[in-house]
Amino acid sequence: MMDALARIISWLFLPLFVPLYALLLVLFVPSKPSSFLLSDSLYHYPVEIKSLYLLLFSVFITLAPGLSLLVLKLNRSISSLEMQSRVERQKPIAIMTFYCIVLFLFLIYQKNSAMVPAILKGTALGGALASGIAYFINRKIKISLHSIGMGSLAGFIFMYFLSMEEYELYVLAGVFILGGIVMSSRMYLKSHNLSELGLGYFLGFISQMICIFLFTSKLIQL
Repeated sequence: MMDALARIISWLFLPLFVPLYALLLVLFVPSKPSSFLLSDSLYHYPVEIKSLYLLLFSVFITLAPGLSLLVLKLNRSISSLEMQSRVERQKPIAIMTFYCIVLFLFLIYQKNSAMVPAILKGTALGGALASGIAYFINRKIKISLHSIGMGSLAGFIFMYFLSMEEYELYVLAGVFILGGIVMSSRMYLKSHNLSELGLGYFLGFISQMICIFLFTSKLIQL
């Protein structure tokens, strides 16, 4: 029973899906910005714009990497989509890094780049940074990709929460609790030890904090 539950949790919170959960939380949970501009709150964007952002992240962060993983599986470059082997994870991590960079470049080089929320540019760059660093760490340590995803989710929501005058506190608390549940599931399945999980969570969290801060504080203007 517990084994099945841990596996369901692991599949529901694959790193491919977590960015979409993060977007849904900021796009559809009510929030009020600290500034006088309602546009600083993603909740107040028109549904058409929200749908566009969801589509972009779905294509670049979920569908494209997911299809790439299937190709690797068909080519027998990886033995399974769970990628239990540390060595097998190198190519998928590199692929994820590539698509995060492509999404980031797409967001900053499109014609109306100035209209794209700084936090979305920051989170795309944060994803690329975390994945890129994970690529090198994974050569020595089997860093947890699930933990990187959950740490990134927490870092993204935390930074968004800081920029809002009003935002549902239960969302922020929930993503931290959820991160603990997901990491506990990975440990229960014996997929990772505590250090691999903790390192992954820290990497995801700090990458989001740094990159979002650089964009939202306008230290980087693209």
